[in-house]
Amino acid sequence: MYLMMRRFLFLVFAIGLLAQQEVTIRIKGGVPAIRIAVPDFITKTYSNNGKSAATEIEDTFKADLSFSRVFDPLSPSLLSIVKDRNPEKPDLKAWESVGATVLFIGKVVEEPGGKLRFSGKLYDTRTGNFIFGKSYVGKAKFVRLMAHKMGDELLKYFGQPPIFTSKIAFISDRDGNRELYIMDYDGANQIRLTYTKAMEMLPAWSRDGEKIAYTSFRRGTPDLFVRYIYEGRDRLIATGGSNITPDFSLDDNLLLYSSSLPGNYEIYMYNFKNEQRRRITFSPASDLSPKWSPDGRQILFSSDRSGYPQLYIMDRDGSDVRRITFQGSYNASPDWAPDGDRIIYVSRIEGKFNLYLLFLSTSEVIKLTSGLSMNENPCFSPDGRHIVFSSNRSGKYQIYIMDYDGRNLRQLTQRGNNQMPSWSKIKYRR
Repeated sequence: MYLMMRRFLFLVFAIGLLAQQEVTIRIKGGVPAIRIAVPDFITKTYSNNGKSAATEIEDTFKADLSFSRVFDPLSPSLLSIVKDRNPEKPDLKAWESVGATVLFIGKVVEEPGGKLRFSGKLYDTRTGNFIFGKSYVGKAKFVRLMAHKMGDELLKYFGQPPIFTSKIAFISDRDGNRELYIMDYDGANQIRLTYTKAMEMLPAWSRDGEKIAYTSFRRGTPDLFVRYIYEGRDRLIATGGSNITPDFSLDDNLLLYSSSLPGNYEIYMYNFKNEQRRRITFSPASDLSPKWSPDGRQILFSSDRSGYPQLYIMDRDGSDVRRITFQGSYNASPDWAPDGDRIIYVSRIEGKFNLYLLFLSTSEVIKLTSGLSMNENPCFSPDGRHIVFSSNRSGKYQIYIMDYDGRNLRQLTQRGNNQMPSWSKIKYRR
């Protein structure tokens, strides 16, 4: 079983390659972040648990804003300048004078029975207008979720996709064998989903956030399953040969995946409504890692049809295949950014596996990671501003996230080997 697993990992990640010169370019510009003031929350608690929960809400909410790259929270030194005597009726001009564009007033109240009420109000400091207010009530174990929901409301108000309530699926061997896990976007609440005592690999979220497609060796062969998270059940999708690298369509009615059933890896499309599958590619090469374009009209994939793995795009029916990578002799494991212009992928150059970013509009290629470590399985956040991936830079494989330009690297996992992350794609319309 172990040798079989290594074989498939070899096919997907580690084919022998030729050396090529590396190119490193940094992304420039971007929309200026919104300057937001978040003074200390107003708290009304009567128990130690309530005080601890109030602190966790505030810390989580502030960490979300700092992570977002949408907001630029004022520093503690600037916050200390304003002596707002009545936060319930804030002095908006004073907050504007220290550079805040908007002001968030948070309040946490411990209610009878131990529940917490987290309310927040957002103000425009320039116009003096009240923008909106939200309130959430829940038990102490849900305080992080309440903080994430509040942060998402701020993002949505400014026309940005919510990301703080998103999840990351991944594979971990922390309990002895490779099983499927999920966690919050920031690494909190790591939960094991499968107990097959077999090997699981390559998870992919559905667009509604309720299902995960993944490969499992529970029947002795690499079959494709869909886990219905909230129902706790699995559905067998594809068996026979090796069935890997799934990806859900925008409406979750179709599932792309690669299967070796024909003798080599080809791309198939499974229809959940009629339970029929259709072969999309017909090539003597290995076609792997299919990904839907953000508009659902095209499919991105990796193929060695040119001799070594490169990235290609085709129409959803398999027609009009065109190659999009030409630097490096190995390019694989791609993911498509929500904006439709950027593609993140793994490239091996001079024996090193690193992450690269391709702009389709300009063909510009940007190197995002460096060093001797293996950097694998990149995936964009729902808003395209962040990337999750796995790397063995600390010895064992762990899950990391970073900004789209390679900055602000953070390690999310600690125990065992953790690989193959997939960031959930939250549905959102402006």
